[in-house]
Amino acid sequence: MTRITRENTVFVAGHRGLVGSAIERKLREKGYEKLLTKTRSELDLTDQSSVRDFFGSEKPEAVILAAARVGGIGANSAYPAEFIYTNLAIEVNVIHQAWLSGVKKLLFLGSSCIYPKFAPQPIREGSLLSGFLEPTNEAYAIAKIAGLKMCEYYSTSVRGILHLRDAHEPVRPER
Repeated sequence: MTRITRENTVFVAGHRGLVGSAIERKLREKGYEKLLTKTRSELDLTDQSSVRDFFGSEKPEAVILAAARVGGIGANSAYPAEFIYTNLAIEVNVIHQAWLSGVKKLLFLGSSCIYPKFAPQPIREGSLLSGFLEPTNEAYAIAKIAGLKMCEYYSTSVRGILHLRDAHEPVRPER
């Protein structure tokens, strides 16, 4: 699978947030009918066993990971431990379970805050990890960077099935 198509069962994690709701809306407008969505009360993405059970029963073919704990400067500054923990837990659980479950395509959403505070403008991808992050949202940024790197490492592993920009079909060894 090189693209997410209308025939795929797609899990949109974070479908009630600003970006996730826009993605879900656009997919529905374009005729995608096999969308899986769960509210936080229906599926706690920070709970590993709940995420494992969800992937086992629903069997999504593609995942769009827009779920995250977000907040403004005040919240990020006041609760950095909660931001890093919650976002790392969501990313680890969803990305790893997608990998274990044989999901063919995962779209992980980043943020401009993952780039250094004084990155040259316009920001280029190569600026990632080239300087200090903005201190007021560092915990959120570090979690997002970890998720991005997790996708990168999983996509290049021997059992790699998650692709960031790779247009080639995934290699799935026999189990």
